[in-house]
Amino acid sequence: MFRLIAFDLDGTLVEFNIPFDLIRERLGIKERFVLEAILGEKDEKRRKEMLRVLEDFEIRSAENAKLAFYARELLDFLRKSGIIYGVVTRNSRKSVEIIAKKFSLQFDFVVTRDDAKPKPSEEPIRILSEKFKVKVDEMLVVGDFLFDLVAGKRAGAKTALIVHERNRGMVESFKVYADYVFQSLKELAAFLGMRDDTKGSSEV
Repeated sequence: MFRLIAFDLDGTLVEFNIPFDLIRERLGIKERFVLEAILGEKDEKRRKEMLRVLEDFEIRSAENAKLAFYARELLDFLRKSGIIYGVVTRNSRKSVEIIAKKFSLQFDFVVTRDDAKPKPSEEPIRILSEKFKVKVDEMLVVGDFLFDLVAGKRAGAKTALIVHERNRGMVESFKVYADYVFQSLKELAAFLGMRDDTKGSSEV
């Protein structure tokens, strides 16, 4: 059904544990979106220091990360199926490398904020389309937040929303950007053809 699947990391493949409230307090940021506030900082020296602080928090979170339910089973299935898959994240590359090593995860690609404009920009998805010679309508972007879905939609890919306790109250506002909604990665795996027959996914 899809030749390439791009996963978000935090809240999707691993349980979300980045303490954004603490990061805002540490950096003196009042804006909701920390990365946008940092990238909008005009003082280059301060911007670099803010990014360093953010990465320090991301690294500690990565070191303490827990895989999301059914993440390993799903990725193993994709590997056996020959589907191209990997991570598109707003995090730093170093934090992704820590998680990949910790859980012995193999990805065909990793695109971070160090490599392209961060989601909700469609740039990471366009890069993957060109790199792997896959049409965007043959790609699925999977995530748990609005930015994941918007990035996929802007690029012309299909999008899947993963629902969990932290985003459940926002699902209705996110669904307008989601082609599919799943209550877990296990439901997504079933939708993609994994033989553990789990029902409950819904197309919107």
